[in-house]
Order: sequence, then C-alpha cells, then structure tokens
Amino acid sequence: MVVATLAIAWRLLRDHLDKERALFGLAALFVVPLYTVKTAELNANTVMMPFWAAALLFYLRARRGLGASDAFLAGAFAGLAVLGKYWAVFLLAGMAVASVIGAGTKRFWRSPAPYVMAAGAAIVLAPHAIWLVAERGGASYDFVLTNVMSTESFGAALAGSAYYLLGVAAYAIGPLVFLAALRPTKAALLDILWPGDDDRQQAMLLFAVPLLLPALVNLGLPYRLTPDWTFPNWPLLPIVLYASLALVISTTTVVAVGLIALAMSLVMLAASPFIAYVKLQGGADPNRPSSHHVAEVAERLAAKPPLLFWGSPALTDGLPFYLPDARPLEKSPLSAEGRAAIGVNGLLVACLKDDAPCRATAASLGGNRSADVTYTRSFLGFAGPPSFYRVTIIPGRPSS
Repeated sequence: MVVATLAIAWRLLRDHLDKERALFGLAALFVVPLYTVKTAELNANTVMMPFWAAALLFYLRARRGLGASDAFLAGAFAGLAVLGKYWAVFLLAGMAVASVIGAGTKRFWRSPAPYVMAAGAAIVLAPHAIWLVAERGGASYDFVLTNVMSTESFGAALAGSAYYLLGVAAYAIGPLVFLAALRPTKAALLDILWPGDDDRQQAMLLFAVPLLLPALVNLGLPYRLTPDWTFPNWPLLPIVLYASLALVISTTTVVAVGLIALAMSLVMLAASPFIAYVKLQGGADPNRPSSHHVAEVAERLAAKPPLLFWGSPALTDGLPFYLPDARPLEKSPLSAEGRAAIGVNGLLVACLKDDAPCRATAASLGGNRSADVTYTRSFLGFAGPPSFYRVTIIPGRPSS
C-alpha cells in the first residue's frame, strides 16, 4: 500500500515540480514515520493511502485541465478512500473548500468537472449509503458510537486537539529539517505560507484543511483523535514546502537527501524481522481476531455451521468474513429472545479459556458438539504464546 502511494505521489509531484524538486520531495516523504516506521500493519489507515493520493492527483488535474475523466477519477478515488475509513470525509471537505477558492474558481464551476467529480464519488459510495440506510447504520454506525465518539469535557477535547496537532507537527519534523537545510529566505517562507499561483494554493488547501479540520471538529464533537490517523494525509507536503522557486535545490542536495531516505528504508527493512518477532511474542492481537481458525473448527464440528455466533470478541469479531451466511447474536444467549433465535438458527459459541462468563454461558446452553483448541502463531520457525479456546456448536431445530 505504501509503495503504491509513493508511486502515485511521484506522479503528483511531477505534475507540479521539476525533477530535482520532485526527487527531493519524495525523499522527504520517506522520513515521515507513517511511510516507514509505522507501516507494519495493514489496517483501515494504510488502506486509505493510495486512494487518497490518487484523489489528490486527479482533482488537481481536473482543476487545471477540466477533463471529465480526471474529474470522475478524483471523485471515485475519494469515494474509495471513504470506504476505507470515514476519516476520508475530511478529504472530501478539503476538496469542497479548495473548489470554491482561488483564481480559477468560476472557470472550474462553469465546466462539467465538479459535477462529474460528484457523480464519481456518488457512484462509488451509493451501495454503502444504501446499506447504511437499510441497516440503520449497521456495524459501522455502532463502531463509531462505541469506539470513536466520546463525551469528554471541552477542556479534555481541547487537550486532545492540541495533542493531535503536536503529533502532526512531530511527523513533519523530517521534511521541515530538509526545508531548513535549504536555508529559505524570508521571501521564500512567505511564498510557502501562501503561494501566489492557483495550483499551489489548491495544493495548500487540499493539504491543510483535511489535516487541521479534525482538530476543530473535535472541539464541538469530541471523538477519539490521534495523529496516527493521518497516514493518508501527506502526499502534498513536498509541493507545499518545496515548490517555491525562491528555494534553491541543487543536484548535490537531492543526492544527499536521497541517501538519507535510502538509509532509513534499509534500516527499517533490516529491523522488520525483529519487529515481527517482538509482535509474535506479544501474543494474540486483540485488534486482529483469530476468527479464520474459529471458522475452520466450526466447519469440522458441523457440516453446516449455525447461522448465529456469539462469544469472546477476540475470536468472533472477524467471523462474518469467514462465515458470510452467519450473523452475530444481538441478544444475550440466555434471554428469552436469544434462546428463541438459537432454537431456530443454532449458535456457534467461541470462548477464550480465560473468559469465564463466556464459558459459563456456553455450558448453560448445553451444546453437544465442542472442541478445545490450542492455536499458536509461528514465524520463520519461531512460535508465539499459545491461545486456548473452546468452540461449541448448538444446533437449531431442523426446518420443516
């Protein structure tokens, strides 16, 4: 995902920078930790990265050339970023703000480009929107409510926003050090803060609005805010920092920063097996449940697994991916509604050994098919600590 993002970022930089500046800017992205040090996990943050970069690339092309294909791709890739994670609504906000500011605004809105862009995003997002309405928010809405939103005081929200902005600044330290090494003049710094040409103004807005708006939203609508969520936000930083012609970037300087980027990449590559070993020894990751293994055990216990499942979240949270016909039991298994649903659909129960309430509930339900499982993850001959759990099948009544 990161390599794809950097490849797209290269095209983005070459659209706006000469070759030396583009190479300098690409090297600067390598020293943003989110592109190297913190990319050991595939998750919603890293999934957004190439789609966000592509949306920026095609938006700026559409803004400049008004091409229908560029506009459609800008909207479509922005929609794909939203499907990766709702954080990308800030990308949509940045595109909206940029679209109404700058010298080319009237020309842009008099062309088909903004409407084709909106159509591209709508086509990509329509199935998800229909699902959200049909499911009344579904799991996505529940996750936002329970894991993202908070009820903290304004003071706590202000502290959270300040922490986020400090983290953002910390991630930009490497590129800022590169800028300082260029010894920018006062005129160059003023040109960086607010560029004179429309293309660079657009790049500034598309970079700054999605990066700063989350901190402002948090003050009125507190939520779990972390600078780590800015994984996709950075492709435009080199254009913002290094596009000014008042900066002198020599070939020697490009070679120097390129060697720094190469060294950092090689260090992380050499360190990756050791990082993997440390993660392996840390045991099961609660954010990545071993649901695939549970599904395999369930299929051995029953030719057709039940249509409902319940148990320890570390084992069941990912089951819909491996048992697409099954759904979570919404009620307590011991409630009247839960027992009625189990009677019709059956129930798969997966409990960690140390989850005593789960195991007690499974025992009281009286499942007649169960298996005690020991699951150990391995890597290059090394084994992590074993996980112990029990899978129980409670069959439903056969349909008449």
